[in-house]
Amino acid sequence: MAFFNEIKFSPGEVVFKIGDNADKLYFVKSGELEVQDERAAFISKVTVGQSFGEQAFIKGGVRGATVKAINDVICIEISSAEANALLAGTSSLLIPVFEALLLQQNMSNDLMQSGKNLNASTD
Repeated sequence: MAFFNEIKFSPGEVVFKIGDNADKLYFVKSGELEVQDERAAFISKVTVGQSFGEQAFIKGGVRGATVKAINDVICIEISSAEANALLAGTSSLLIPVFEALLLQQNMSNDLMQSGKNLNASTD
């Protein structure tokens, strides 16, 4: 992924807000981010090795949550235009496979977060 952008966010910096275009996918290299609902209430935390922004990434759409940096964050940013350009020269079967992988990543992030929340409630 050397040709994708590395993006830095400062503590408190908003990556995207509810209603923004869903045109980028992010993979966290370092730091932590907070996912918030429309009332700015905490939904979940995104940490190293996780991704965010994958919902509606390939086909477009709007963001359903706000994400902001908790501390200094470095992410790999992939735009939907870059991903679609890469996928354009491949088999048409690859697009649904890629979408399925994004869905699986999203579900994995949710399960990891659920496990952390469950562990936190039993501590």
